[in-house]
Amino acid sequence: MPRRYLVIRTDRTQRAFLTRELEQGRLRQGFGWRREHDLRLLRDQVRAGKKLTEEEASVWRNRRLLDTEPDGLKPGNVLILPNLPEPGRWVLARVKGGYDFAPIVAPGREGPDYGHIVAVDPIRTPGGKIGSIDAENTHVDAELRATMRNLSRMWSIDALGTAVEALVHAIESGKDTWTPEPETQKAEGFFTAVRDAAWKHIQTKYKGAELEHLVHHLFVCIYEGGRVEQWGGAGERGTDLIVYTRDPLGIEYKVAVQIKQNDGLHDDERALRQIEQAKELHKIDAGVIVTTAEVTSGAFEEKCAALEGRLGIDIRVIARGELIELVMKYLGKAQMTVREALSDLLRASTETPEPREHTPVTDRVYDELQRLPELERQIAGTKVAHQNRGGGVHLIRIELPQEMLSAVVEPIAQSIVSCLRRMVPSAKCQRGKSGTKWMVVDTLLELA
Repeated sequence: MPRRYLVIRTDRTQRAFLTRELEQGRLRQGFGWRREHDLRLLRDQVRAGKKLTEEEASVWRNRRLLDTEPDGLKPGNVLILPNLPEPGRWVLARVKGGYDFAPIVAPGREGPDYGHIVAVDPIRTPGGKIGSIDAENTHVDAELRATMRNLSRMWSIDALGTAVEALVHAIESGKDTWTPEPETQKAEGFFTAVRDAAWKHIQTKYKGAELEHLVHHLFVCIYEGGRVEQWGGAGERGTDLIVYTRDPLGIEYKVAVQIKQNDGLHDDERALRQIEQAKELHKIDAGVIVTTAEVTSGAFEEKCAALEGRLGIDIRVIARGELIELVMKYLGKAQMTVREALSDLLRASTETPEPREHTPVTDRVYDELQRLPELERQIAGTKVAHQNRGGGVHLIRIELPQEMLSAVVEPIAQSIVSCLRRMVPSAKCQRGKSGTKWMVVDTLLELA
């Protein structure tokens, strides 16, 4: 039988008493002050078909404390007991035995109560102390915090079993589970997770020369208004990319970009020799080395500084951490700008009987298509047309160059449709029928 996970609320007015009982291995629950409230007796009445009184029915709400009930507590079940030993904290316990009934007079009470008892083992620290969990602790899953809004006396959280087991492990291994996580630390944890996810995506999607496409896209965004040319390959002559940019007076500057995939420590001097070659052959004004290594060696930095002095140019080294930050900052911002701009342009367009070229919509789409690696060699012959069909429905027609082979058009068509979906994520987007087989990609966008 799989392990179950449940939350059980206890009497908030008796936290100290109930915590002391837990220390003795007893989970006590209220609404049980006289012999007739024994859940085993009530169970027998229910099975015999006898109608319960209003008081007995209220007590019977605790029936899941019985291990004999199909959905009752069983040995091995893990319980979360909120607001123990104090508000905002939780205690965890494993069920180790069955149900018993023994009312007791709690502090401040005139008569007995809390007669329902389940034998439990509280989850303890390595020092033997009952573990205390702050709801805002870094080890607490947000979904566990959310489920505590439930006002029921007891409810199942089997779907969150992994999150509960993580807390059990944290307590038993001696980790701090009682200190709330500051909001600044939580935010930093979020951004760390985003950076880690971005790096994992780069590792998975960009191998070898493919990384040049990502960096090319990045530098197009960084040097807005400039021009970025790809030179990577056998004839690169010391540079993978050359960025052409102008200052406010219109004077042009050339920046050579070398891209290296490394792990851990960057100690590769080839990039420096290539920057030196780019200075001689391309007359560059500055150099940038982009590496996926985490850090650069001291020897490399010394030789880089010496080369700067000898060539009389600045050489900027961008390692993995900064590369990810730049990708998130510039490409994320650029994507949001494209999405918002295209949505606005579509809504501002007028209805036309036929698709038209050279409109604000087609110019925006064409700009984004230039960023697709699949269209790198065909973009010059690609045509874009747009038709506002009314009612929020828009046709985007992409006509691909005639010389393209049919074997590669379909994958490119799928990439184009994905690109449009990213640009207007709020719209319904579907591939339409092509007017000329293998040469035209029609996509319908329906704005919300």
